[in-house]
Amino acid sequence: MEKINKKSVSLNCRATLQGCLCKAKALPYSVKLFFTFVFILAAGWVQAEASEIQFKTLEIEMDPRDAEVLFRKEPYDTSTFPVAVVEEGKRIPGRVEVIGQFSRNFLKKSILIKLDEGHKWQGNKKISLKSMATDLSYMREWLAWNLISSLGMVSPRVEYFRVNINRQFIGIFFFIEWIDPSMFDRLGLGKDGEFYNTNDETFCGDMSPDNQNRLQECWTKLSPKDRDYTSLRKMIEGINETPVEHFDSFLSKHFDVDSVINWLVLNTIISNGDTYNKNYFLYLSKKTGKWLVIPWDFDLSFGHNADPVLPFPKNILNDNYIYFYPPELGSPNPLKEKTLKNEQLFQRFKNRISHVLGVTMERESQGFFTQLLKEGKLLGGFAWFRPDEFHRSVTALEHSISKDLAKERYPGAKGEPFARQVEALRLYNQWRYPLLKKLILDPTPFNTAHWLPYFIFPPLTPVDMTRRQTIPLVLSATAEVLPNDKSVVMIEELLARPVGVLDIQSLNKPARVRLEVETERSPESVPPGIHPSKCIQRTWYLDLKTPDTMLKVNIHLDYLQESSLRHEIGDGVPNEHNLSLWVMKNYRWQKLQTDVNTIANILKAEGLELVSSNVLRFVACEEGVK
Repeated sequence: MEKINKKSVSLNCRATLQGCLCKAKALPYSVKLFFTFVFILAAGWVQAEASEIQFKTLEIEMDPRDAEVLFRKEPYDTSTFPVAVVEEGKRIPGRVEVIGQFSRNFLKKSILIKLDEGHKWQGNKKISLKSMATDLSYMREWLAWNLISSLGMVSPRVEYFRVNINRQFIGIFFFIEWIDPSMFDRLGLGKDGEFYNTNDETFCGDMSPDNQNRLQECWTKLSPKDRDYTSLRKMIEGINETPVEHFDSFLSKHFDVDSVINWLVLNTIISNGDTYNKNYFLYLSKKTGKWLVIPWDFDLSFGHNADPVLPFPKNILNDNYIYFYPPELGSPNPLKEKTLKNEQLFQRFKNRISHVLGVTMERESQGFFTQLLKEGKLLGGFAWFRPDEFHRSVTALEHSISKDLAKERYPGAKGEPFARQVEALRLYNQWRYPLLKKLILDPTPFNTAHWLPYFIFPPLTPVDMTRRQTIPLVLSATAEVLPNDKSVVMIEELLARPVGVLDIQSLNKPARVRLEVETERSPESVPPGIHPSKCIQRTWYLDLKTPDTMLKVNIHLDYLQESSLRHEIGDGVPNEHNLSLWVMKNYRWQKLQTDVNTIANILKAEGLELVSSNVLRFVACEEGVK
């Protein structure tokens, strides 16, 4: 078995372990069971070693003038320059060019080095380095690929690199192994299969019947380089012709089913809607005779949200943020829809989600892992998104990235400081984790499902993308709080939506707390001297229901900024940094010391004392003249 390097934390460790398990199929069942759980523990150990993430250094040499021009030339200049990659004293010649789409508009650009014929660097003919210029946390890509690898999906090797040009530090870049037939061959799938990529410019790689006759417009056939789309056409026809009730059989025959399930799980966890009609690859392996899905491009994830109304570049680079999108978010795609509607596949999806959330190990330990064992598979990623595990990974990345961030020569996008970006990732996890757990796994008080794909809350009318949209709701949540609780998420029962978080500072006995939220409407009452337009269009009511109780909390409240047409930011609030929470206490408004994360749209105040029969009313406003 390939040696595991703890310091590099290779994202292919689990793939190596899985390969060993597959080779052990001839062993007795009891022995295989033992090794299965050993490998599961090993996969968790690799994840735990994230605290030792080490960035490598890539040394590049090139003409000094070319080095200056490379990052300062016009965004869509396709010129290339000669370079040499220096490794262990050897110079590996090649040429460098700028790649990417939106990131070309920043000084810190993504680059691709194509090595000269007959030369390789660590087994690669091409070195693709993503600038991460649009993700100021520098983490979204790594986190997404880490989850992909943890789940055992076919994926490229990825690593962080500190890039030096002519011994001068340029910045932190994200290396992604070039996805081509040689990668599939390295992973045991052969290099003679058919390889397709969705076309990012046409947005029609959605497998729909409407696009079956424009495959060459919607898809690029990367290998073999011919115009024969017969296999792709037959597969898409099969998807559309197969009834939902038989779709599990169709998928088992024609697809690596786990690649489809994990694709949906990944997009659900990271709230990635920028996919299903682009941003994924398909590979038909001749060795297995099955298709598999490889996802791609994760800078618009973990809360980031595009805006179709705003002009470029604000349609991509904006302050929009959302955590409560349902699992079927994104463009329509019959592969996604029929997988979620099929009873057997939907159950596999739920099992996989519960595994990543880390809430069903006991329930799955019999049938679930027995099935994995029969298939010779290892499933890592247990509790990957559970707050303690997720926060540990983010903290490890923060420690490694922050060391060199201020030294970068070329900046990416401008926005909130790095620490705020990292905090927004933690807040995304804090709010989305309980949403997914309740929405997908927990029943309602009526013992019915909170969410069933494509059956609940269909849109009543088409959305008008030319005017402001408001959907006022009153959300309420009740929670039982115990003296030893550290934090309680207040979750609305029927919609499974979190409405606030209470960090418990002190409590003398078990208590019941109720939080009500009036959404998407201006507050009826505001502090003196403040106009309602200078307030968030939301009002909160916090009520301690248990008599003779002393409860002190820190409170986290959110507000909506989904898009330029759906938000709760008053017309008189030009700068969200200036927002403060105000509380009405004893019929008087009191301004609270407030911390605002303008990325995640979270307001935090500390040291609130709750008394039974005394409802606290909160608004969030900027001070100003009425």
